[in-house]
Amino acid sequence: MLVAALGILAVSPRGAEMRGASRDVRIVVRNMTFYLEGSGAANPTLRLRAGETVRLVLRNEDRGMKHDFTVPAWNAATPLIPVQREAEVLITAPARGSRATYHCTPHEETMRGTIIVE
Repeated sequence: MLVAALGILAVSPRGAEMRGASRDVRIVVRNMTFYLEGSGAANPTLRLRAGETVRLVLRNEDRGMKHDFTVPAWNAATPLIPVQREAEVLITAPARGSRATYHCTPHEETMRGTIIVE
């Protein structure tokens, strides 16, 4: 989860709001699965606060495959990236109570999860 991993995030949500900056969240792709950096939970449910901006950084560690991170309902996506590369996308959460699905475009059936806005 984006918010569930508060211990590994560089900026707390409140601190980001006070400085007008975004909160960084790092996602790593391994074995055709999304993981929060430093976590073992596969394709985690991501949690954002209403109106919060998150700078999501995707790192591909999956040899021989390109991956991306997309949230189609919010028109947010990284480009497809090869192994050992990173890409980022800014995501701004809409109103409280919103939900969206995220996925990898080429591997949508197995690499997908949910974002919940609280």
